[in-house]
Amino acid sequence: MLVPISWLKDYVDINVSIPTLAKKLVGIGFEVEDIIYQEKQATNVVVGKIVKVEKHPNADRLRVTQIDIGSKTIQVVTNVPVEGGETIAVALDGAHLADGHDIKKGELRGVVSEGMLCGLEEVGVTEDDVQNQKAGDIIRFAEGTTLGQNALKALGYDDIILDVSVTANRPDCNSIYKMAKEVAVALNTDCREPVIDYKVCSCGAKVTDMVSVDVQNQELCPRYMAAGVKNIKIFPSSQTIKSRLRAVGIRPINNIVDITNYVLIEIGQPMHSFDKRELTGDKIVVRNAKEGEVIVTLDGKENKLDPSMLVICDSDRPVAVAGIMGGANSGIQDDTNEVVFEAAKFARDNIRRTSRALNLRSDSSARFEKGIDFASQEYGIKRALTLVYQSGSGDIVDGLIDVKVDYQSLREIPFTTKKIQEILGCKVPKKTLISILARLGIEVREDGKTLVALVKEDREDIAGVNDIAEEFIRVYGYSHIKPTLFEFAGLAEGGLPDKNKFVNVVKDTLRACGLMESVTYSFTSPKFATLLNLDENDEARNAIRLKNPLGEALSVMRTTLTHSMIETLVYNATHFNKSARLFEVANVYLPKSLPLEELPNEECRLCIGEYGDGADYFELKGAIEQVFRALHIDVKYARANKPFLHPGRSAEVFVNGKSVGYLGELHPDVQKNYGVDNTRIYVAEISIDGIFNSESLEKSKCVPFGKFPNIDRDLAVVVDDNVLAQDIVDAVKSAKIKFLTDVKVFDEYKSEQIGKDKKSVAMSFAFSSLERTLTDDEIAAEMAKILSALKRKVGAKIR
Repeated sequence: MLVPISWLKDYVDINVSIPTLAKKLVGIGFEVEDIIYQEKQATNVVVGKIVKVEKHPNADRLRVTQIDIGSKTIQVVTNVPVEGGETIAVALDGAHLADGHDIKKGELRGVVSEGMLCGLEEVGVTEDDVQNQKAGDIIRFAEGTTLGQNALKALGYDDIILDVSVTANRPDCNSIYKMAKEVAVALNTDCREPVIDYKVCSCGAKVTDMVSVDVQNQELCPRYMAAGVKNIKIFPSSQTIKSRLRAVGIRPINNIVDITNYVLIEIGQPMHSFDKRELTGDKIVVRNAKEGEVIVTLDGKENKLDPSMLVICDSDRPVAVAGIMGGANSGIQDDTNEVVFEAAKFARDNIRRTSRALNLRSDSSARFEKGIDFASQEYGIKRALTLVYQSGSGDIVDGLIDVKVDYQSLREIPFTTKKIQEILGCKVPKKTLISILARLGIEVREDGKTLVALVKEDREDIAGVNDIAEEFIRVYGYSHIKPTLFEFAGLAEGGLPDKNKFVNVVKDTLRACGLMESVTYSFTSPKFATLLNLDENDEARNAIRLKNPLGEALSVMRTTLTHSMIETLVYNATHFNKSARLFEVANVYLPKSLPLEELPNEECRLCIGEYGDGADYFELKGAIEQVFRALHIDVKYARANKPFLHPGRSAEVFVNGKSVGYLGELHPDVQKNYGVDNTRIYVAEISIDGIFNSESLEKSKCVPFGKFPNIDRDLAVVVDDNVLAQDIVDAVKSAKIKFLTDVKVFDEYKSEQIGKDKKSVAMSFAFSSLERTLTDDEIAAEMAKILSALKRKVGAKIR
């Protein structure tokens, strides 16, 4: 909220600097986001007096002026037809103007110029903002204006504005008056009340003679007040009102409209003024709109209404959307003679829903959405009548119409100082407590050992003793609270759960491999099963359908991450990204039955996707192996039989004999389904829940480097064509060779000489001992055991 200091000073004396005031407001719970100095919107522009004017020697349209700026006289070349003796605004060398220009000393047609004469545009002020100035002309001050002072200050455009962030629980502070009360609390001083002083006209007219009010839905409109003014005079508002409204971002229009806006900002009560001659039947009816009813609002927009919306009507038609904006058919005109003022309280949730449905917002709707208390309506409408009376805008008729529900104007909250101390954890002096609450406008009555807080209707945020404690401590000071443990608390070592640590190891490993993490919606399209060519009986087709989806493309809960990853890769590939290596860790949602009878299983999975430079099956498999190596998990692979993976470039992943996922190249037919024919895409999906084991995080151990050299041996064997490389490696490892430290398959070869349905597989073996260098005889004995195991397990023969 924007809070001009000059407006605050109407209610509270400020005896500290503005930065100090801002700190004090922060101390009691109001963050000051910015301090805006109006006079700094144009810098180094001062008041000067033209003491001499001469013709420019080299230009007929230019004049050379000598300008007294108080401390010295400067020379300025200008094309403005000045005669001498004028007191004007001049931008000096180094000035920065509101329109973005910087002024530098220079020459114009061979004559030195040390500045520039300024108009309103150069200092960022309009003709409506200040008195006795004209747009398009230079700024001219009255004779006797102090020379050398800031020109904006001399114009009276020197207010300081606080940009205060008002928290959601303090809607009452969305007004100058209530902020002034908070300033008074922060400075420990008094706050003056808004002036309520007006006289009704002697004509004997009453507001009930002008209009009647019928509130048909008091749930959405618990209070509606109306007042009347006759013999209206329409003219521009005073300079004070116009400048204050502009300072808070509201455009002045005329005296009547400006008064309603002024009360909105000053008191926090949204108001509306109706041209009485436009109220058919001299009636105001507050009701729900009828289906298909239409209103054209003041912004010229045609709005189609429905019965959930509250409208203000006359006897025939809507004349305003309640709490949001008036209708164009009832606005104040230049010839308006009678006005009906409205001040009401509307249900905040209804205002918010209507505003969003109609895409219609205003300053009033913003206030109603935050909440308006019951006290504001009477205060606001009387303040508006006072401004009408003070400005001579019309004759106020007798009486106020007030249609309201019964409400509690004073709430009693019993508490004890002991209870406050228990809540805050600090000592609470009784006298200090009562004094601070009194400064906050909360009277305290003593009833034996119990204190009773009397909370007025304007503090709807205070509902119990915890709120009383909060009000007290924000003024008393949070520094009085000493850090302590709860009565029955103990110190506990913090840290992440094992599952989170496990997932972090996975993510850190993949990032170290050069992959980037992606995040996608848990919702997906029901077409995913068709795109992936899933079998009709595949369990992944059993996706949970949402009741209120954002759209068909996000209408089911995903049962696999692969579809989301493919869509992400395809989007990047079709937008000319040459390569991508991504991973995602997220949940899939597996229903136990459909329709749902209980919550589905949420399984955490890892999905990896790649395409482009360097991406292939073995690179993808290497990233997965790095993850399992970091987790100290032994993994095995077997041929995969997934309809969306290439049959010869895919594998199923096993841990402890259990399938935990798959990896491979996307099937060409599936790539066509996704609209990419020429880009090979590789994906993998691993169940994190299927491999999670907290013990694996502690499984790592260190062994010393061997002092003795490794000995390598190669071996080529012939096996059947259907024997997998993994089967060969498993056969070697199962033999439990004492000195064997590593085994790898590095080549596979097929030819007619080897035989039909046969292949040659080449392997490398590494042997070492921590105690000695191994002999050739020892290595030969180990190789013999390996060959024996291969013959027995996979039917291998030495090539």
